[in-house]
Amino acid sequence: MTNINSISKKKYLLFSVIGSHAGESEQEIFNRKKREILNADKSFWLIKSFKSKTEDIQNFCRLASEEGEDIFCIFLEASQKGGAQPTKTNSVAYQFSSNNIHWSDIPKGIRVTGKIDKKTTALVLESLEINNEKKVEMDLWNYSNFLNDLEPIKFMQGASTICAIEKHNKGMKSRYRKIIAFGKLTKPFAVWLK
Repeated sequence: MTNINSISKKKYLLFSVIGSHAGESEQEIFNRKKREILNADKSFWLIKSFKSKTEDIQNFCRLASEEGEDIFCIFLEASQKGGAQPTKTNSVAYQFSSNNIHWSDIPKGIRVTGKIDKKTTALVLESLEINNEKKVEMDLWNYSNFLNDLEPIKFMQGASTICAIEKHNKGMKSRYRKIIAFGKLTKPFAVWLK
């Protein structure tokens, strides 16, 4: 079992604000994704964020890997109730690509749902754990946006997932966020879906 305290101090992290999705509660989603990892050795976690496009996440993860870092996505609670808008679209992805050129079928036992279009990305997770340590929160002021390290971490509609690098940068008023869960990414780290 991975220690959330050590993960929450890593140099490179992805942060993703979560909520219900395509008619499933957070708990139902986590349970399904954990079963997928158990049965298929990985899972795809759908995101849509203009601050973390597929190629941005791949480049971010490659750099972290070159420095010997494992890459984790920390799933955060929204700053206020209703802050994470639930996805209402329940389309199913049937194919994925690591380069947006060559496509493969989604592995048997993995189900990816949501609004599937050209801007849809999936994180490739090899593990997923629920945070049971109630007092562990993320201080977002300890990180900056990886794509522009002068920009603090700021979530907004359409940008609920952000690649972050350790660098103190005052930003959101709600700087402390409850960690709901965390997942370890595996190559190719992020994929396109259709």
